[in-house]
Amino acid sequence: MKKALCLVVLVCLLTAPTVVSAKCSPGLVRYMPFRRAAPVSYVPVAKAPRRISIQWFGHAFFRIISPKGIRIVTDPFSPHRGFPIPKTSPHVATTSEVAMNHSFVEVLGGNPVVLQGVLNHGEKWNEVDYRTGDVRIRNVPIVQGDGGDDFDAGESKASSFLFETGGLCIAHLGDLGSPMNPEQLRRLGKIHVALAIISDPGAMNPRVMADFVRRLSPNVAIPMDVRSLEELNVFLGGFRRVKRIEGDTYVFSRRTLPPPTEVVLIKHKGWEWR
Repeated sequence: MKKALCLVVLVCLLTAPTVVSAKCSPGLVRYMPFRRAAPVSYVPVAKAPRRISIQWFGHAFFRIISPKGIRIVTDPFSPHRGFPIPKTSPHVATTSEVAMNHSFVEVLGGNPVVLQGVLNHGEKWNEVDYRTGDVRIRNVPIVQGDGGDDFDAGESKASSFLFETGGLCIAHLGDLGSPMNPEQLRRLGKIHVALAIISDPGAMNPRVMADFVRRLSPNVAIPMDVRSLEELNVFLGGFRRVKRIEGDTYVFSRRTLPPPTEVVLIKHKGWEWR
């Protein structure tokens, strides 16, 4: 009798669900509160906070540093953009489109792995699913301008990039021409931090982008490519909570993220959000 009881207890322990950490994964149920996000992958939750930092250099150029120190930069711009060129030596660089303001990897230090969102001078999407250290990087095909809900339409092809690390997902939405269609949303999955362009002629206008971000319901939305206070204020009008940071870097972990959705304004040397 005792042996049978021990066997039952052992089976229960082996089959009990593991504590999980919600991550960005294709098909993850969207629009749910952060505390109830339905996970697809099973990953133990670390006891100590796993901090991630996002530093903005201007336009769509960011540096993301994972909890284990993997450095990723997005959409590096050329000196012609007019912003200071930062000193960077990333492990990985992503380029969402073929343009001097989004793919000028020549300004980067070191010898990074370059992940291109499009190939053949922007004529073909490139499928990306890359892992390094504690980071997984994927992309979602998008188009700029009109026809953003159709993979084969629009003025030009581009990519949104997804960075999964520390049990969280950061989405660099890129020059998204219009709200994503169901297939794009499925590939996007649940995101926790959205980097959203609000002033580019090839992307959605600030009001439409604000509506799209609200429907995505990330915990944090960070505006990028801010060209005027007027456009910024239109975007901010779609949200109740706005946090301004006196600096160019936002540091966070799963434990410190706010409930959906707070807009976080970070600055760079060429922009003031007064």
